[in-house]
Amino acid sequence: MPDEMKKDQTAPEEERPEIAAEDAAEETETELAEEETPAEAEPAETEPEEATAAEEEAEAGAEDAAALRAALEAAEKQRDEYLAMAQRATADYQNFKRRNGAARTEAYDDGVRETIAAILPVIDNLERAIAAAESENSALVSGVQMTLKQMLETLTRLGLEEVPALGEKFDPDIHNAVMRAPEGEGEPGRVLEVFQKGYRVKGRMIRYAMVKIAAEN
Repeated sequence: MPDEMKKDQTAPEEERPEIAAEDAAEETETELAEEETPAEAEPAETEPEEATAAEEEAEAGAEDAAALRAALEAAEKQRDEYLAMAQRATADYQNFKRRNGAARTEAYDDGVRETIAAILPVIDNLERAIAAAESENSALVSGVQMTLKQMLETLTRLGLEEVPALGEKFDPDIHNAVMRAPEGEGEPGRVLEVFQKGYRVKGRMIRYAMVKIAAEN
C-alpha cells in the first residue's frame, strides 16, 4: 500500500510539465491574438482614405465629362456655322449662275436683234427690186426671190417675226402712223397702207411698221 501511494503521489508530478507547456502555449496564442487584433483594425483606418480617393476620381471623371461635353458643344456650334456658310455660298453661286445665264442669254438676244435690224434695209431693197420687176419673168427675178426667201427663213429661225399691219386696227405698240387718211376713207382706226414693214425678234420690237391709218370720227 505505501508503495502504491507513492506511485500515486509521484504521478501528478510527472504530469505537471505537460500542463505547464499547455499553459505556455495558450498564453502565446493569446499574445499573438492580441498582436493581430490591431492589424485587423488597420483597414478601418484606411477606409476614409480610400473613400476620399474614390471621390476625387469621381470628381475628376465628372470634370473630364463636362470638358468633353463643352468641347462637343463647341464643335457642333462650329459645324453648324460652317454648314450655314456652305449653304449660303452654294445659294449665292446658284443665284450667280442664274443671273449670269440670264444676262448672257439677254446679251446674245440683243446681239441677234441688232444684227437683224442691220439686215432689214437689205430685205427692204430686195422686196423693192422684186416689186419693180414683178412684170418680168426672168431668171434674175427668180434668183432674187429665192435669195429673199432664203434670207427670211434664216432670220425667222433666229426669231424674226413680221408684225401684222395692213387691215389691222392701229396699235401704237407695233405701228407708227405717219399718215392719216381723210374721213370716210376706210374703217376708222384701221391701217390702210403699209410704207415699211415692222419686225420683232423674240417678242421685242426692232422696227415699228410705218403705216397710214383711217381717220376716226
